[in-house]
Amino acid sequence: MKNIKNIVLLTLLTLSFSCSDNYLDVNGSSTSPSSSTPDLVLPAAQKNSADMLYDADKLNASGDSFNRIGSIHAGVLADAGDRVWYQPEQQYLILNSTYSRIWENTYTLALFTYNFIETFEADGYDNYKAIAKIMKAFHIAMLVDTYGDIPYSEAFGRGNNTQPAYDDDKAVYDAIYEELNTAISMIDNAPAGTLAASTDAMLGGDMEEWKKFANTLKLRMLLRQVNTAVDLSSQYSELTSNGIGFVDTTVSVNPGYANQANQQNPFYTIFGLTPGGTPTNNNQAARGNEFFVEFLRDNNDPRLTQLFVPAASDGEIRGIPQNVYTNALRADATSALGPGLLVSSTQDLQVMLGSESLFLQAEAAFRGLISGDPAALYRAGIAASFSELGATGADVYESAAFSNKINWDLAAAAGNEIEAIITQKWIAGGFISGFEVWMDRVRTGFPSGIPIPTGAFSPVFPSNLLYPTSELATNSANVPEQGDNAAFDRHTFWMQ
Repeated sequence: MKNIKNIVLLTLLTLSFSCSDNYLDVNGSSTSPSSSTPDLVLPAAQKNSADMLYDADKLNASGDSFNRIGSIHAGVLADAGDRVWYQPEQQYLILNSTYSRIWENTYTLALFTYNFIETFEADGYDNYKAIAKIMKAFHIAMLVDTYGDIPYSEAFGRGNNTQPAYDDDKAVYDAIYEELNTAISMIDNAPAGTLAASTDAMLGGDMEEWKKFANTLKLRMLLRQVNTAVDLSSQYSELTSNGIGFVDTTVSVNPGYANQANQQNPFYTIFGLTPGGTPTNNNQAARGNEFFVEFLRDNNDPRLTQLFVPAASDGEIRGIPQNVYTNALRADATSALGPGLLVSSTQDLQVMLGSESLFLQAEAAFRGLISGDPAALYRAGIAASFSELGATGADVYESAAFSNKINWDLAAAAGNEIEAIITQKWIAGGFISGFEVWMDRVRTGFPSGIPIPTGAFSPVFPSNLLYPTSELATNSANVPEQGDNAAFDRHTFWMQ
């Protein structure tokens, strides 16, 4: 891990001289990290991927990220009553400036570095290029999910085209799906020994695991489209017939996190303690949505005490309704994030939970889209979530016959299988993979019953973000219309 850390630091120094401050450096930069090679750039690119998930606003260190806004809009994360850190998000106030850095830095930091790897003109880097394709697909899918149409086919022309056209969102999804297939084929045909394990901060150079990750990303993308009229039966058939399988443990990244300034795990940097041991501002602000906390409590969920610590004022685990600011619900009277989330400043950064993979398979199997036992996959997903959060008692919890959002037999009797799967996925990933549970809520409407926050500007929860102000300023001729913000009628193709 020390070797990876040194590679990351060296590469970031190299890249810092090649990236401008423009939002889309993949277009705007007139130079390139010509002294770098894919083996040097890959771990730095993977660090950038981690940052996009949990700390995309590197300039201001605000913690704006895909997962934080996802957790808020999925009814999981709330603001302490005396903090007012997440009020605009909880009010459903979506502006062109809202979380704009997740667009800008996904292009500038993550996609820039992966595109460099993918297009590097030298032999012997087949597996590096395959990984770059997989991670580009990972990030581009998130951009499509968040915004709809995006620059893709012209997005990587660098200085040759500083105003790229926008591609149709469905066409982008189809293109990156095929890129995942291409990456798998590249791995199958790569000469042995073309990637050093020490340069891969995610999967340690295990290319069979990279194939599983690509296959699982394909499953995620296909299930996004479950409500469309597109016939995807051949794609589902290929997912299982290709013999690759799906990830069965959490895919994570650790480029050498350390308890030092600018080197902590980004989730811990935002929600944990400073290297000196002082709680961060977000640590004092971040609380569980009352709906989320009470759902766990009502169902005797052992994960509750792993997700939250008791309030300092009275020792009770207490959430807070979103957008409610009162002294009675101040930081010390509500529950901060717990030991299942904040393990240490050096903990791995989760990219895809193993529990998510199992719940994806459970949903697809229940819908008859892939083979498999949905009940067994559902129970395995719960067990994986318990393990991920350091909780015990998964079997007793799932077998309890008092809720059809927990017990599979009750869910089946009520015709409630999809909601049970999505609800468990929401619990497992709400604070870790907030973006995914937000997209599930957009796609399925589950979990049901999550209240619209008091004082929200819209009675409809958000489904997208608006194109950033920087894009309107530099590429306005190509930016598509997005509809009425207050009504949230901007829709990615799979939401229709």
